[in-house]
This record gives sequence, structure tokens and C-alpha cells, in this order.
Amino acid sequence: MTYEIVTRIPSGTERVHRYASDDPLGVGDVLPLGGRFWLLESIEEPQGETGLPRAVAKPARYRICLRHPDDREELGALRRIRPGSPRLGHAFTTLEQGQPISWQVVDEQLAHDEGGEPFLDLLAERDYAEAEGELPDHELEHALALRREEELSSAADAALSQAAAQGLDVELVALDPGEEPDWAESLRYIDSLILEQIEDDLFEQSGVDLDSDRRETWLDTVKERLRSDLEAFRRDLEGLNDQIEEWDFRGGRIFVTVGSYEDEFDPNSGHGWMCRLADSGVLGIAGFARVRRPELELELPD
Repeated sequence: MTYEIVTRIPSGTERVHRYASDDPLGVGDVLPLGGRFWLLESIEEPQGETGLPRAVAKPARYRICLRHPDDREELGALRRIRPGSPRLGHAFTTLEQGQPISWQVVDEQLAHDEGGEPFLDLLAERDYAEAEGELPDHELEHALALRREEELSSAADAALSQAAAQGLDVELVALDPGEEPDWAESLRYIDSLILEQIEDDLFEQSGVDLDSDRRETWLDTVKERLRSDLEAFRRDLEGLNDQIEEWDFRGGRIFVTVGSYEDEFDPNSGHGWMCRLADSGVLGIAGFARVRRPELELELPD
């Protein structure tokens, strides 16, 4: 079955994608398009000249809610959906009094933040796999409250809580103890990029107008933006951390930004620098690893 998937970037430009699926699509489905995952918010009946059903998609995000056996609930921060992000059926662990305990995502529903923007609300409940010695091999982002014994400050807890309350996305990367960023190698990586490595989403985040800019200019535009982002990111890390928060954790350092979908396209936003540099692979080359959860398991770069 073929659909028209409608997406919109912050400038207001609307894009219509043809998407073929073996099974009917539904509200709450997540689709990869142009280098980003999109969340279907609504689906209309076939109309117009094409006669195809039309689906409206928004940037795909998720949030995990931990429901404890006593019905107490803890909410995580909103995160962008990427390959490997948790979905229905995923198992993961958290720490309780220093010991790992096991959970499983048992439900996912389309929800909306206070601004009306959609996200997948994932409900996780205890599955007690640790009692059988069968802890999951991987641990995913979740909503465990950050405690002092986990060595994060109250400022970190406050930042994540505020982001969740405002419906903003959180991005985190980290450096191992004693490690310094390899800025020179990351610049060489930017210089080596070729057109085929870059998805439409990163082109548009970097200021390329895919409809009107000449194709031969696209690559230079992306490289120029990434170099500028890297310089600004480095200056902020080595300066006063005006836009990128820095937290100490077990001898290493964690760098955090909070922002909206619109901020991902802003050349002057720290959240934009972080998203573009992480999505393009530049931060991974420099030695940063993405943080996948509050206890700070790292997702190592490929």
C-alpha cells in the first residue's frame, strides 16, 4: 500500500514523500525518511489527484515511564528516536541500591506534550529477570531518578526534570576519564565527507534549501556549517559553558544540551551544534560517546 507522508521543517517548507508499506500504516507508527525518524500523528483518507491516503508526520521522539510495583511512576526525558531506541518489548535494567533490576517496555501509546507535539509514551514495568540471572545485555534510556550515589549533581537532576516539564529534547555525550577531544581528527573527518554520506535531514539542518540551491553547493554548505558548529562547540566547552552544560561523572565528563526541533536548525543554538555534530558523526570521531540513559551507559561510535 502506498501513502503520501507529509513532513515540515521549521522554515515551514512542506515535503511530501511517497512511502510503500506491506501493511497498513497507523497513527503512532515510526518511519525512517531522509535520515530522521518520523512519527505518524494522523492519517487521512485518499484524496486529491493521487488518490493516496495522506499521513502527517512529526519528528519522532519517545519518553519512558517506569511504573514500580507500588504503582509509583517515574518519567524520563524526551529523546529523539534513533536506531536502537527502545520500543515495545525492549528489556533494560536500572540500578536500585547499587544493584541491577530488570524492566520491560509493555505498552506504547501516542501522546502529546503541553505544546501539542507528539511523542511515543513508553510504559515499562518490572519483569524480575534478575531473579533468574537473565539480565538484558543492554540498558536503555529510562526515567530512574538521579540520586547522589549515582554521582550526579542536583543540577543535573533539575536540568532533566525541567526539560521533561517543557517538552524539550535532551542530548548527552561523554568523554572517558582523562580523555581529551581530538579536534584535529574531527576536522579531517569533516573535510573528507562526500555528498553520498549526508542525508537530507542534515542538509536542511545545515541551511541547504534542497528545492532551490544548486546541488554542487550542498556539500560545501554542510562542511562550512559543521566546521562552524565544531568551533562554537569547542569554544563553549573550553569557556564558560554558556550553552552546553558540563557534568562530572566517575572521573569523566558529560556534556548536555536541551532544545526543540527548531533548535536543531539554528546555527546559534548549542543544541543545534550538538545535534548536527552528533548526527554527522563528527563528535564520535572526536572521541565523544552518546549517553543512552541517566546512569550513563555509553553508546560507542561505530
